[in-house]
Amino acid sequence: MKLYMGMLGHAAFVKTDGTVFAHIHPTGTVAMAAFMMANPQSREQGTGGSQMSMHDMPGMDSSPGALPNTVGFPYGFPSPGQYRIFVQMKHGNNVETGIFDADVANAAK
Repeated sequence: MKLYMGMLGHAAFVKTDGTVFAHIHPTGTVAMAAFMMANPQSREQGTGGSQMSMHDMPGMDSSPGALPNTVGFPYGFPSPGQYRIFVQMKHGNNVETGIFDADVANAAK
């Protein structure tokens, strides 16, 4: 695997009725401001003084030896229904797209 747009992959979770769309990264998806608030030490370690670069974020190390051979996308489906999941990853020089369907049932009570 190689990094694709700075990450190990990208996934989109789309509910077929159009009510849900989520673009997810392997380390989860949070706003940069929220990430920095939750990790105040990252501000001090950032490469630009109080600015944090993408390389300071977990999972953004671009050294070839640091890349794992598996990747996951943390996501909790907000409601039952039919979902289509699009996953993009880079293998060699090719960006590959996988498309998966999921039928999410009601949680057991």
